[in-house]
Amino acid sequence: MSQTNPLVVQLLARMLEDSQLNVETLVGSVQRVSRELSALAYNYSGHIARAGFRDSAMEALDGQLDEISTILGRTLFDLQQRLLGDVQALRQLDRIHAVIDLEDTRSVGIRVREALDQYCAALAQEYFAISETLGNLSFRVRLLANNIEISACQAGGDDVNNSVDLFCIMAGQLRGLADRLRGTTGDLRIFEQTQKGHAESVRVALASSEEGAAA
Repeated sequence: MSQTNPLVVQLLARMLEDSQLNVETLVGSVQRVSRELSALAYNYSGHIARAGFRDSAMEALDGQLDEISTILGRTLFDLQQRLLGDVQALRQLDRIHAVIDLEDTRSVGIRVREALDQYCAALAQEYFAISETLGNLSFRVRLLANNIEISACQAGGDDVNNSVDLFCIMAGQLRGLADRLRGTTGDLRIFEQTQKGHAESVRVALASSEEGAAA
């Protein structure tokens, strides 16, 4: 510990704390959307049968809804693995100060900087991919909502009844889910930028310590 600037220790602890909190908030948010989307996908075909609609467009939308639900489920798994990997990587970073590595004789500062660079590179690459997927899913869910609403009105013809209203309500629920996915995408990008900001502060603190030691 004596080799390390206390500010570095504090910043790394903050990064770990934020990462642990992120697992709960972001995963929980996407998980709730995934469950609600799965429920809507499960009920959609039943609604078509009860409404008595014989419409190929609405049946095709059923397949799209199932596909989006499946993709979101896979994306949720990827997000969980990425966030848990973040926590593990930051715990290893934090342990560099407390555990003596007999096989690595380099200074604590050098080892922290190397591990931090690896963490940030993985963060940028994998979070970009997950953010892009969530953003695309948000767009597809909103587009699907519009198409369900249009197809239901066309299938119902001039008779706008409770069945058509039910699909319009479902479309509104899908738009709400799309908005929540878009919000989560924004939260994910904010988290990435925040962690990168903390990492840069760690690098500055390390450089300051090295300059002080050399003086």
